[in-house]
Amino acid sequence: MNIVTALNKKYIPYTGTMLVSLAINEKEHVDAYLLHSELTGADIERLEKAVSDYDMSIIPLFVDKKNFSERLPHNDQWSLETYYRLMMLELLPDTVDRALYLDGDMIINKSLRELYNSDFEEVEIIACDDKSGLNTPDRYGPKHNEMFRIPYENGYRYFNAGVMLLNIVRLRERYSFQTYLDAIEAWNYEMEAPDQDILNWVHWRNVAYADCMVYDLFARVAHNAEITYEEVKEAAAIIHFAGAKPWNNENFHFDIERLWWEYAKLTPFYESLLKDFVETAMTDKTVERYLQELVREFNSRRERLDIIMKRISNITNSGDSK
Repeated sequence: MNIVTALNKKYIPYTGTMLVSLAINEKEHVDAYLLHSELTGADIERLEKAVSDYDMSIIPLFVDKKNFSERLPHNDQWSLETYYRLMMLELLPDTVDRALYLDGDMIINKSLRELYNSDFEEVEIIACDDKSGLNTPDRYGPKHNEMFRIPYENGYRYFNAGVMLLNIVRLRERYSFQTYLDAIEAWNYEMEAPDQDILNWVHWRNVAYADCMVYDLFARVAHNAEITYEEVKEAAAIIHFAGAKPWNNENFHFDIERLWWEYAKLTPFYESLLKDFVETAMTDKTVERYLQELVREFNSRRERLDIIMKRISNITNSGDSK
């Protein structure tokens, strides 16, 4: 099984946790290709040590950052490394005919063998509906809807780029890294969901879909839908912690995140992850700010209600006096 992911130094413990969770649940050999531009030999050794008890090989693939323009949109959520998957066709060995791309903010909870062996039936990518199926046009911004007006008119389903089974043979026949650079240039670097928009725009005519509730279940979507930790653990093969992360504070936490911590506990990164989480929790003001905002909103609404009630009272009293 060929697995591809992209990371920087910051993401070593999170990607390591994802890889360990995969190794635990996958009984066949896995070649894990790591797209990076800053990992040292010591960093690679840390990841190799994390999976040393399992049948997994860590294979670093260096990416030169000079290939990526500074104009590319990137921030704390979308790092420059998110674009590295656009270079996969050039960097993967010629012997690779198919590969499964996985984001580092996931937990692999079951074997992915069935997904990995899916029949492409001439399509280029097998992926999952974005946001666990909540991917209607009204949930995106104006630039997104401008880009995908024609695809949506043709019944297209926008996919999440965090889980992609790639038909490498077919892709190499038709595309290159330059294909994606040209698409980025065509949209003047103004994508809302950087490389994910580009991958959807380039490939929208050649995509098939896996069950997003099994292979790309967004943890917070599941929580909001009142799907329990036990149900997720029983049914989902891939749990995606898109957006707010289990290891970060500055957000609200929920029971499904226990899955991430259960797998993290089986890695050599656990103690440092837990220490960082507890230390930042001591100073995190997220809940406090949220409650303060609720109080301000409540007081504002109460003031408006008092004004309305006084006006009603004045009108009523005026009518009584007549």
